[in-house]
Amino acid sequence: MLTLFTYENQRPNRTVLEKFVFKGRKYTYLTATKALAVKRVEDGVIPDEQLLNDEKGNSRKLALFAEVIRAWTKREFDLSSRGEEKTMLFRAMNEVSKGDPKLRDLLRHDFPSWIRILYDLAGQGIDLRSVNLPADKRNQLVNPVIETHLKDIQSSFYNMLDREGKKVYEAAARDYLSTSPVPFDLVVMEGFTFLTDLQKWFIKQCDESGKEVVFLVPYREQQQKAYRIITETYQFVGKNRFKLDTPLLSDQEDIAHIQKYLLQTGEPVRYPAPTANVILRQYANRDRELQGCLGELKEWFESGLYEPKDVAIVMRRSKEFIDRLRDYMAMKPLQYIDKASGQKKNVELATNPRLLLLTPMGRFILTLYQIWQDNKLYLESNELESIISSGWLGATVQDSTPTFRAVKYQYFTTCRTKDDWVNVLNQLKHDCEEETIFRVPVKLADAEIIRKWIEVIHLLDSVCSRLFRLGEKSVARHIQILQEELNKMLPKDLRKAERQVLEHIQSVFKDLSNFYSIPITTEEFGDAIHALTRGQSEEEEDDDQEIDDANPAQLRIVTPETLDGMLYKAVIYVGCDNVHAPVLYPEPWPFYTDGREQHLAKERYMFLTVVRASTGKLVLSYSQRDSDRSFQPSTYMQEIKKLLGTKMVTQGILDTLDLERSHDGVKDVKVRSAKRKEYGLNELAQYGLCPLRYRLELLHPEARMYRSEWQLEIYAQGIWLHYIYGLMEQKNGTPLRRRRDEFFQDLLGFMEETREGIKKMFPAFSPVTWHAIELQVKGQLKKFRDLRYKYFRKIFKGSKESLRVMLDNDHEERTIKINLNIPFMAGTARFDVAILGDIQTGEWLLPGEAEEKEKSRDKEEGEIELDGVRLFRTQYQAVSWWRNSIHAFFVVEKEQKAVDNWYTNMLEMHYASMPEKINHLIKSIEQNKFPKHAGEHCTSCPVRLECLGIVDEEGEVTS
Repeated sequence: MLTLFTYENQRPNRTVLEKFVFKGRKYTYLTATKALAVKRVEDGVIPDEQLLNDEKGNSRKLALFAEVIRAWTKREFDLSSRGEEKTMLFRAMNEVSKGDPKLRDLLRHDFPSWIRILYDLAGQGIDLRSVNLPADKRNQLVNPVIETHLKDIQSSFYNMLDREGKKVYEAAARDYLSTSPVPFDLVVMEGFTFLTDLQKWFIKQCDESGKEVVFLVPYREQQQKAYRIITETYQFVGKNRFKLDTPLLSDQEDIAHIQKYLLQTGEPVRYPAPTANVILRQYANRDRELQGCLGELKEWFESGLYEPKDVAIVMRRSKEFIDRLRDYMAMKPLQYIDKASGQKKNVELATNPRLLLLTPMGRFILTLYQIWQDNKLYLESNELESIISSGWLGATVQDSTPTFRAVKYQYFTTCRTKDDWVNVLNQLKHDCEEETIFRVPVKLADAEIIRKWIEVIHLLDSVCSRLFRLGEKSVARHIQILQEELNKMLPKDLRKAERQVLEHIQSVFKDLSNFYSIPITTEEFGDAIHALTRGQSEEEEDDDQEIDDANPAQLRIVTPETLDGMLYKAVIYVGCDNVHAPVLYPEPWPFYTDGREQHLAKERYMFLTVVRASTGKLVLSYSQRDSDRSFQPSTYMQEIKKLLGTKMVTQGILDTLDLERSHDGVKDVKVRSAKRKEYGLNELAQYGLCPLRYRLELLHPEARMYRSEWQLEIYAQGIWLHYIYGLMEQKNGTPLRRRRDEFFQDLLGFMEETREGIKKMFPAFSPVTWHAIELQVKGQLKKFRDLRYKYFRKIFKGSKESLRVMLDNDHEERTIKINLNIPFMAGTARFDVAILGDIQTGEWLLPGEAEEKEKSRDKEEGEIELDGVRLFRTQYQAVSWWRNSIHAFFVVEKEQKAVDNWYTNMLEMHYASMPEKINHLIKSIEQNKFPKHAGEHCTSCPVRLECLGIVDEEGEVTS
C-alpha cells in the first residue's frame, strides 16, 4: 500500500508522526538528504534497528537512503568502492580501445557520463552481458555506434569486478532486496523530490511484498506551479493522500507571505506593508557580492543577532563562489558572540580535504603522476613551472618562478625529455653569462638559479623512476612509497604555510586508502588521486563539505537540494541570477530525452525550498558581472519583488568600501623628485605616450624584458635585422649589387648567414613561428631595398650621439643630456642615414619602417592632456616624433642635408620644436606625474601585466 502525507509548513515533529504515521508500529525511516537524516536522528525519529556501520566502519544511526541500503547489502555482498569502480572503468576503456589511443582518449574525455550510465543501468537491472538494450533506450541513443561501446565497456567492467569478487552497489542492492526484504511492514520515505530508478524499484518491491510505503513531502495546492515536481513524482500514489497540520515556517509576516504566495496559481497577492526582513540586492560584480555577503554576516554576528549555526549561505554551483569567499574570509576574519559564554569567537568555514590537492602544494603531487610516459620523464614547461612554484622544493626554488616564467617562451616551450631540459638549461647558463644589449629575459637568469633548475630535473627523473617501477600494489603501499619519496625531497627552507598544507594532505591519503582494497598500478594510483579533484554532482560536493552540526562556529554553505526540510533563522542566497536560478538545462548523453519541463519544475521547487528555509531574514543577491559574463536578476527573484512591491537595493563600488579606519584628514606628502643629468630619447618618447609605462619600466625588475610569447616573436624580428646589419657592416669589402632584384638577393644571403645565430637565441620557437618571423624580416629587407638600393654604398657602425637641452625651472637653469644610440648607419652616395628598423621593432614592437598611409591621418590629430602632461594621442604619433627627432638631429647637427625639400624643411622645423617638448616631458617626470594613458598601444605594451587593474584618469580599469 502506498500512502502520501503532505504538509504546508514546518516538517512534522515526532509527536505528529507517532500519531498519524507510525501509530505504534515498527518502521524503517529513509531520507533523501544527509542533512535531513541528521535532523531526524536528533529528533529521535530514527529507530534503534537502523544502528548500522557506515562507510568508515563506525556504528551510528543511519537514515539516508543510500547509506541504509548499502549497509544492508554489505551483509551479503562485497561492494566495490566508488574509487575502485573508477579504476575498473579506466581499465575497461583501455581494453575496449584495444590500443587505439584516439578512441581511448575519446572515451576518457566522457568519463563522468560513462560512469553515470553504468550506475543507471545497474539501478535498472540491465546487464548487457545477458540481455539486449531495451528498445526504448536504444531509440534514445544519440548515436547507434555507442551501443556497441556501451556493451563492451559494461561487460569488461563487470568481468573485472567479478574477478575481484565485488559488485556495484546499485546491482548488489537489487540482488539483496530481492531475497531479503525490508525488516518491517512500514517504510517511511521523507523528502524525496524525485526518485531514482533504484528507488522506484525499491518502492515497487515493498508494495508487491505487502508493505506500506509512506511518503512525506511538503505541498500546497494553491502553489501548484511551484510544487509541480512533487505532483509529477507522486502521481503513481492512489487515493491514500492525507494532509498534516504543522506550525508556520516563519512568524515574520513578509517572509511568511512569500512562502505562502510565491508562484501561486492565479493573480499574485501583493504584500500590503513595507518589508523589513526580505532584502533584494544588486552588486556591480561577483567580488562585491561576496564582500557584501560577508559584510551582512559581520553585522549580524557582531551585534549578537545570530550565530553561525543560525545562518545558511545558499549557492548553486558552489565551485564558482566558495574559493573566493574563503579568500575574503581569510583576509577579513569574522567573529561572533557566543551566547553561552558571551565571548567573541572566530567563524569557521568547512573545508573539503580533497580540495587541498588543488593548492600549489597539492598540484605538485598531481603533476608527479603526469610526467612519466613510456618509462621516461616527459615534462612540459607549464608542468615544471607548476612544480617550481608549488613551494615543495623550498623557498629558493619557489622564488625563481617569475624568472622561469619570463624565460619560458624564449627557451623552454619545446622541451619534453630529460635530455631536452638539461641541454637547453646548459645553453641558457652559457647565454646568460654573455653580455647582450637586447631586452630578452635571459638577462634575468643567473648560474645559481639555472643550477637549481637542473637539480630539479634530475630529482624528478629519479623520484618518478622509483614511483613507477612498483607495478601492481595496494593503495596503502603506493601511499607509503609516495610519502617516503616526498619526505626525501623536503628541503630545509620549506616555508611554514607549505608545511601546514602538507600535514593536512596526509588526511587525504588516509581517506584514499579506505576506498581501495584491490591492487593497482602506479598509473592507476595517479588516476585515483586526480579523480579526487574532479567534478561531482552538487549533492556530492555539499556532502563532501563535512559540515559539523555540533560546531556552532562553523558557517553553513549549502545547495538548495540539501536545504529541503531545513530551517534557519537567516538565509543568504548568493548568485540569484538568470544563470544559477534556474540553472541551465544539461543536455542528456548518450540517451536523449526531452526533460526540459521537468528540469524547470525542479528548479522552481528548489528555489521555493530556499524561501521556505528562512524564519527570520532572507537576503537574495546577484551580481551584474563576473569576469567576462553578464547577468540579470533571476526570474524568481523578480517574482518576489512583485509580490512584496519592494525595490532592489543597488550596491555600487563605493558603497562596499570599508571607510572605518580612514583618517578625517590626510596631509599631502610631497615626494622628493629624482633629478637626472641625462635621458634617452627612447624613454622620453615612451613617457610622452604613457607615463605609467615609463614608471613601471623603471620600478619593475622584469618590466623592460619581453616575457610573453607574442612579444618575443616580434622582438626576434628586430634582433634578426640587427644581426643582418651587423654582418653587412663586417663585410663592407663585399659590395652589394646595384640592380634591385640582385640587391635583394644579396640581403637574403646575409639573412641566411645569420639564421643559425638567431635560432640559437630562441630555441623554444617552433618551425611555424620561425616561418612567420622569416616572412616579416623579408618584408623589412624589401623596404630597405626599395629605400636604399639606388644610392647605397655601405653600412657602418653608428655611434652614441647626444644633444643638450636647457631645462628652465622656476629656481634654476641646467642643461640635460639627451642620448641617441644608433647602432648602424647606411652610407649612400648623397648622405648618411640612421637605420631604425631594428631599433623600432625592439623599442615599440612595430615593423621597422613607418607606414606612409597613416601619415596624413595622424598628422592632423592633436595631443591629449592628462594630469597636466601633454601626451601623444596615439602610438603612431609617438613613434613618428621619435623617428623625426633622430633624422632631424643628423640633418641639423651632423649637416646631412643633401637637398632642400619639404622633408628636410619639416625636419628642421621639428628640430627647432624639440627643446620645448623635451623640456615639458622632463619637468613632468621631475614633478612625479605618471598618469595612465590607455589606448590601442596597450596591446603591445611590455608592462601590460603589471598595469592591469590600475585606474586611468577617467576612472576606468585596464582590462
